[in-house]
Amino acid sequence: MHSLKLSLLLISTIILSGCDGLAKWAYESGLSLEKGRAGLTDQTVGTSDGIQWHLLRSEGQQDKPAVLLIHGFGADSSNWVRFVNELEGDFHFVVPDLPGHGDTTRNTDLDYTMAAQAERLVTLMETLEIPAYHVAGNSMGGAITLALAQAAPQQVLSMGLVDAAGLTRQTEEFKAILATSDSNPLIPRSPEQFHTTLKWAMEDAPYIPEFFIDIMGAKKAQNAPVTEKIWEDMDTDPGLSLEGTGKLASLEQPALVLWGREDRLLGVDNVDVFLKELPKARAVILDGIGHVPMAEAPTKSADAFRVFWREAQSSS
Repeated sequence: MHSLKLSLLLISTIILSGCDGLAKWAYESGLSLEKGRAGLTDQTVGTSDGIQWHLLRSEGQQDKPAVLLIHGFGADSSNWVRFVNELEGDFHFVVPDLPGHGDTTRNTDLDYTMAAQAERLVTLMETLEIPAYHVAGNSMGGAITLALAQAAPQQVLSMGLVDAAGLTRQTEEFKAILATSDSNPLIPRSPEQFHTTLKWAMEDAPYIPEFFIDIMGAKKAQNAPVTEKIWEDMDTDPGLSLEGTGKLASLEQPALVLWGREDRLLGVDNVDVFLKELPKARAVILDGIGHVPMAEAPTKSADAFRVFWREAQSSS
């Protein structure tokens, strides 16, 4: 049994009273355990642009190649923890909560376009005094990765596009639900709706105790007004409609396009277009996996990136 499942099962056995405080403690303890196993520590960093960042960072690996990992829409840094655990000791990871997400600055007044988020990440990495780094992003984080490579080509050593937006070829299934429903399944407004979000996002979800999902869903629901603002900014953002613009052809960094074949949000047809428009791209497609491969299939995802980053590092 995977140690994550075992640790969560052990913690869940103490939740006998139904006490919300005890459930929250178990959730935080379980997450802290997994971050510790991955060699990650929580940090808070303020930057000159007024953002107060929460991030996870590798402990004691400053001499290793630096990797910036960017989560997707409505998510946070914890999406990458299982992936990092597979690579612990090989790289120096920086995994922030993006502005508008997690425990980083969240309000409805910020500009949440891909270019704006990329500029904030450039400022964060400068503040951390990391001059060059590999970048990988999932979903919206993939579009931010592309924007970051355009904004700071000398700093970005390579691009990882994990079921990435940017071309944003949505599946017919997802387009239909957006057109016919009053609510976006990616913006839960109650813990119960978060179950629907997970079903859309993952084909092969890792084991998560039910009360963990409830706590996570309550946090997502509380942030719904900010998440709605982010979606609105994304809706008209040219950084999410790069197909045929020629902008991808200007990116000379090597790129790994990693995709879950069963992605219900951004179809696998995105892969061929990325391969066509990016000068130095290769692809890995994972069967039976959905929109979040690094969480659904962390070992296979990490194996692909380990090889890719080592090759990119040796050629940089």
